[in-house]
Amino acid sequence: MMDVTFNSTFAVTLQHELHQPVLSLPLSLQIGDLTRLTTDDPAQLAIMSHSTDATVVKQALVTLKSQVEQGGVLRVWWSTMPDDWLGYDWLCQQLADTDAQLRQVMVPLSQVITRPGLALQTLSDLSEVLPADIAHYLQLAQDVSEDEQRAHSYEWQALVVENAPLRVNLNGHLVSAPEDFYDSLLERQIQPGRPIVQIIGEMLMRYSLGLPDWWYRARLQHILSTRG
Repeated sequence: MMDVTFNSTFAVTLQHELHQPVLSLPLSLQIGDLTRLTTDDPAQLAIMSHSTDATVVKQALVTLKSQVEQGGVLRVWWSTMPDDWLGYDWLCQQLADTDAQLRQVMVPLSQVITRPGLALQTLSDLSEVLPADIAHYLQLAQDVSEDEQRAHSYEWQALVVENAPLRVNLNGHLVSAPEDFYDSLLERQIQPGRPIVQIIGEMLMRYSLGLPDWWYRARLQHILSTRG
């Protein structure tokens, strides 16, 4: 069995706790042209990542392809964050009409915990999963039915056709969005003399959008440039 995740930080945690290799696929599918996954150009494969070695991404895709062609068992870890959700959709599409088997662990980003006391735990993304919780999440693993796999592959196909600049989780639905979707939120953070780095830091801490710091910087610079 090969474990797969779309969050590179979580992949390290997972590998440490499972004591076995974990396939990390930080494809950054929330942002940018989805058709880039059809190219063999490493620069295009990781063009939106900004923090991932394109060669590493390409090698991970080669490893995945080999596992699928051998009809292996894949256990994918994902959440409702757009990058994870898109990754799961994409993986279901890759496994269509193959002998590979798929299992999933859908990690809840909000749940009640009872240690050391009763509390509501909310995660921004899978990078915040504690190593001690991996054993608990393993109990959530389940086989992915053919119908579910097909439904997610259809969702992927539809999003590729739309191929918008951005994908967001809107009220529990994964939808395409324009690149300025969050601009009004960013504009409210801009104040005279306030450094961009401070705005970015606050956005990352206050809002669980799953967007990287470089994306915030690019949008803020665009907004400021249009103000004249």
